[in-house]
Amino acid sequence: MSFIGRKTELGVLNQMVMKKTAKLLVLTGRRRVGKSKLLNHYGQNIYKNQFYKLVGMPPQAQNRKSTELSNLATQMAETFQTITPKLNDWNEALFAIGSYVKNGHCLLLIDEINWFGKTDDNISGSLFTLWENKLQYLPNFTLILSGSLASWIDQHFLKSEAWYGRIAWEHVLQPMPLPDALKFIPSSIRKRLTPLEQLRYLMISGGVPSYLLAFDYAVSLENNLTHHAFTSGGYFFNEYERLLNDLYRTKGKRIRSILEALCNKKSTADEIAQSLGVSKANGHLYDDLQMMIMSGFIQETTMWDFSTLKRSQRNRQYTLSDPYLRFYLKCIEPNREKIQSGNSSLPKNLDSFLGLQFETVLRQNMQLVYAILGINQDHVLQSGPYQTKGLQIDLVIQTRRYLYIVEMKFQLDPLGPEAVRNMLQKLERFPPVPGLSIKTAFIHVSGAKDSVIQNEDVDICENLFDHIA
Repeated sequence: MSFIGRKTELGVLNQMVMKKTAKLLVLTGRRRVGKSKLLNHYGQNIYKNQFYKLVGMPPQAQNRKSTELSNLATQMAETFQTITPKLNDWNEALFAIGSYVKNGHCLLLIDEINWFGKTDDNISGSLFTLWENKLQYLPNFTLILSGSLASWIDQHFLKSEAWYGRIAWEHVLQPMPLPDALKFIPSSIRKRLTPLEQLRYLMISGGVPSYLLAFDYAVSLENNLTHHAFTSGGYFFNEYERLLNDLYRTKGKRIRSILEALCNKKSTADEIAQSLGVSKANGHLYDDLQMMIMSGFIQETTMWDFSTLKRSQRNRQYTLSDPYLRFYLKCIEPNREKIQSGNSSLPKNLDSFLGLQFETVLRQNMQLVYAILGINQDHVLQSGPYQTKGLQIDLVIQTRRYLYIVEMKFQLDPLGPEAVRNMLQKLERFPPVPGLSIKTAFIHVSGAKDSVIQNEDVDICENLFDHIA
């Protein structure tokens, strides 16, 4: 498959790399989101000078330092086309790397930097010394650091006083925007699928490229899930454990408990702490939550306060925001024993679950949502779901003049009068908002009846696919 999307990132990346001075770039993002694919594509297909790549290896149980250095020596020999160096420590290894790029006019990628020199607590400091003494003076030289453990990179580089002012560009790579994610479906197959059927794959995978590539689009989603999710050897069945072990290792059990607590409802930090058997949230829990936010697994939200038209900074809530993790915890984990014994079947409520996932996926694509609603993104003051006792709204968007009440409908049949009645009932229970006009909006995928489109209580009624090229 040819390279898909990432035009904005490739443009900025090329603009930065083409500067004639030495520069340091940092790229992080959720595991499987396509960081390595993006950087490899740029280095091999767009960059005009020499491209070198070194990859940190996952920690080993025994002889970790010697194993890491041996692995790096082998990589260096192959990458720089030289004899295999004998490396006794990490300072020596970094000095050798510096000697191989001493002429500049090249791009050096250190991928999975969080594993690079895992046995050296001061790898960031050693790399800083190399940068200060040699690398920063090289002509047209670019060093790119990339990794999935964003919290580690944040601590050792982005928030490090030593590296302050020395990082030319830092970027968190997000899942594929919805229009690009749909391009993973072969065009010959996609033209025969309804919009709703195309989107069902994204309700499982979000915009994560590795997950999109796992599907066989020639067969139904149900057949894919039977093979990949509800079979003990399936990719989606085993991905959860791999993901947590790769990223968190010693904290894996605690992270699992937090994800399980957030699976069914939003929770404050204190509520999460109580689910872990702790009376109140502490610094360790807040560190874990921040780490999970940076990994792209959860989001922090604040409560609407329409009396002040501001979001309350108290009682912040956390919610599970990753479509795959939600799918695993809601649909696979409860059936894990049956799956392992070979007695499982697809959940009977699969379609209902996919409908709820639609809201999650659209919230990952807010630029698209603003475009559909005709809202200038610069005019948006705040947005998010709204929920209080007896009232739940998929999305509320506040601009300087309007509040948009948005309902997202993922259903097989066209929207009918029932959708309008539900919207009006919600408006009746909605708190009074001084100084702002209300606009009502539906975003759907299967059309709407004329009685909805022409209803004067509905300001906006748009088909998602009318806005996807």
